[in-house]
Amino acid sequence: MKKKAKIIIVDDYPLFREGIKLLIEMEGIGEVIAEAENGQVFLDLLTEHTPDLVIMDIEMPVMNGIEATIKAKAIRPDLKILTLTISNEKENYLSMIKAGAMGYVLKTSGKHEFEEAIKAVIAGNSYFSPELYLQFSISDT
Repeated sequence: MKKKAKIIIVDDYPLFREGIKLLIEMEGIGEVIAEAENGQVFLDLLTEHTPDLVIMDIEMPVMNGIEATIKAKAIRPDLKILTLTISNEKENYLSMIKAGAMGYVLKTSGKHEFEEAIKAVIAGNSYFSPELYLQFSISDT
């Protein structure tokens, strides 16, 4: 039997976190081992959890996803982070990639794309929403 990926969800909206958790667990993609409402709570969770994947929002109170990703990667350089955000701003995209995120998916994406992104990042590959290519040219970064 294949081991399920251990996942932490970091997003400031409880209902959104619960929906993502249900999707991940009902589809058999992984097991959500913890949730955090901001980057600081997430960093505290890293002292007691060893996730295979972190699903990270950007816009959050206390500590945003960019800062949390930078600090988390300093603690655990091998940590796999998938950005899941409403922001299609080039600056946020570049900041998350520079911070060490392996993927960037827009919250406007569908279920299939989100599942594909999770599987890709868990496997050690990167994944970026095709919508981003429509918003700006990634090749000029």
